[in-house]
Amino acid sequence: MAVTKFNRSGQSAGKTSNKGLGYYLSGFADGEGSFNVSLINRKQDYRHGWKVSPSFNVSQKDDTIPHIFKNYLECGKIRYRKDGVCYFEVRSIEELTQIVIPFFREYPLRSKSKRDVFEKFCKIMQIIENKDHLKKRGIKKILEIRESIEVGRERKYTKEEILKTY
Repeated sequence: MAVTKFNRSGQSAGKTSNKGLGYYLSGFADGEGSFNVSLINRKQDYRHGWKVSPSFNVSQKDDTIPHIFKNYLECGKIRYRKDGVCYFEVRSIEELTQIVIPFFREYPLRSKSKRDVFEKFCKIMQIIENKDHLKKRGIKKILEIRESIEVGRERKYTKEEILKTY
């Protein structure tokens, strides 16, 4: 069975693809994908001093799967780290909201932990889409949601540090 792919407005891009590949990519992202929201210190050129930077990525030593993601979703970038790991990354707000999120709505993540992170990511993206991230209450909400997402490392800036200087 074939399914149409998404374009930037979340509508059919006019191309068909094997539905099984969509489920395969979703399953792969379930194990190897990452939904992230970083706050970058930009005091010199941002009115409130902080840039909210959401992203979705998948990385592998073999670059086959990252390239399949890029070709399938028709968005994002392929990058290579110094250690040779290849990763597919989407950082554009438009591509995240109009392509990546609809993709994972059509091909849901199976693990509860990844689904929970995805839903929290979607809530943050809604705040950004509504431009509420430009207000202190929006940043505070983003930070509260982000704090509930478990990460394997210490965050560069704490919620308190960000809010104190916002």
